[in-house]
Amino acid sequence: MSNSKDDQNKEKSVMNSNRSPPREASKLLSLDVTQEISGPENNSSPDFKIDKIDKNENVHHRNTIVLSGYSSRRVKYKKNEPSDGAVDIDADLVRNDRTLRDEDWFLEKIEKCKAKKLQRICVCPLPRCYRIIDAIDGFKGTWQRIKRFCFITCCPPCCCIIQRSAFWPPRREYYFFIPPPNDVSIEVNEESEAILMTARKKKLKKMKRAKKCVPGQMYRFGLSHPCADDVKYVNAFTVKTAKKNTLGCVYIPCPDNRPPRFTLLYSHPNGSDLSDHLVGVPSLTDIARFYRCEVYSYDYSGYGISGGFASEANLYADIRAVYEHITIEKHVDPSRLILLGYSIGSAATVELLRHHQNETNTKKAAGVILQAPPTSILRVIGGMVGRKKHLNKPTCCMDRFVTIDKIPEVEIPILVIHGKEDKTVPIEHGELICQKAVTTVPPEWVPEAAHDNIENCREVWKRIRRFVKVEIKMK
Repeated sequence: MSNSKDDQNKEKSVMNSNRSPPREASKLLSLDVTQEISGPENNSSPDFKIDKIDKNENVHHRNTIVLSGYSSRRVKYKKNEPSDGAVDIDADLVRNDRTLRDEDWFLEKIEKCKAKKLQRICVCPLPRCYRIIDAIDGFKGTWQRIKRFCFITCCPPCCCIIQRSAFWPPRREYYFFIPPPNDVSIEVNEESEAILMTARKKKLKKMKRAKKCVPGQMYRFGLSHPCADDVKYVNAFTVKTAKKNTLGCVYIPCPDNRPPRFTLLYSHPNGSDLSDHLVGVPSLTDIARFYRCEVYSYDYSGYGISGGFASEANLYADIRAVYEHITIEKHVDPSRLILLGYSIGSAATVELLRHHQNETNTKKAAGVILQAPPTSILRVIGGMVGRKKHLNKPTCCMDRFVTIDKIPEVEIPILVIHGKEDKTVPIEHGELICQKAVTTVPPEWVPEAAHDNIENCREVWKRIRRFVKVEIKMK
């Protein structure tokens, strides 16, 4: 019996010794306006240093957090060796956005993470039954997919199956909270600090359901993983929709308290939630800093801490409620507002604009950006099963999220961005939307960009900036 206990202690000590060294706190630099890349004067600051991987350095750590793939953007708690196809990046590269002073460094960073996994060091103490915990965690993910599949196919009408198949909400891995009095912020770099962070999180009053939050109250954004730092520079709040669902929302102010050039309303894809877009690369904070704007985003009904269930009607009610919160409660001029919809978020964005287009005496938004927009759900499914020439056919009565029939009613500048290597929503969808749109500007067809990593292409960021500064003249 004693021998087995000694073996366990020996194994634990070996695994602890194989970890990467503790994360060093990088030097903070105040962010200024991002430099233009057109001129030769765009040089890195002399005090700025790009964190690169030393190929000669032996990195052997067992206990890692893996941001696995851009299709899901999920952060998983794993104890095994990092995969060969992953990018080993220190957590400061993801979370310490104040170092994004140099534009070339930032564009290099996002392209470095294109179509690869991100590795973040976890310094939590290894539990005794870590293999069992890993197995339970894997089972929870599988059970989540099984429940979703049963929900989609459990004897509803065909039109409901089509609608439900458009939503794949991930597991919730975040919460809102208000820091208690005398709360001390902890930067987790080593195991002792991870223990303190775990004890601190146990004392917090976590809001894991948006309906439990107080309307109008601002919250902090926390991550469920024990040693994960709080997400900085983000204010969280809730909004109630016309469908009586309460949504979790976030607001990222313009950096360094500067007046924002514009306000951006971001609608995310169907396979991610707010936490994925706040800790991934690029993040919503990156958007605010790169374009010097303020950003609003939200989780759809049934996603994250938002109440209700995901459906087309709820999706349209969700974006309408957030839009009214921005323009009415926060007094943001619609002419200073740009809407960005990614994948299924583009369907919500177009429906919102179409709805407000038909109202009289309503100010129009400044512009709209559609990233990888699908024409409709049935047309996407038809492409997956190999149907040819199905895009130009009349819309079926059972079809859902029919952006192609609504886009001609939008009368503000429309920028369509699509990847040429997109296999989920092929580029023909973006081309057809451009043909049907009335006020479209020259689109951006991004080479070597798929559906899930189009935001990791420098061409996208430069094209959006040109759209904002030149084509809709936001200064």
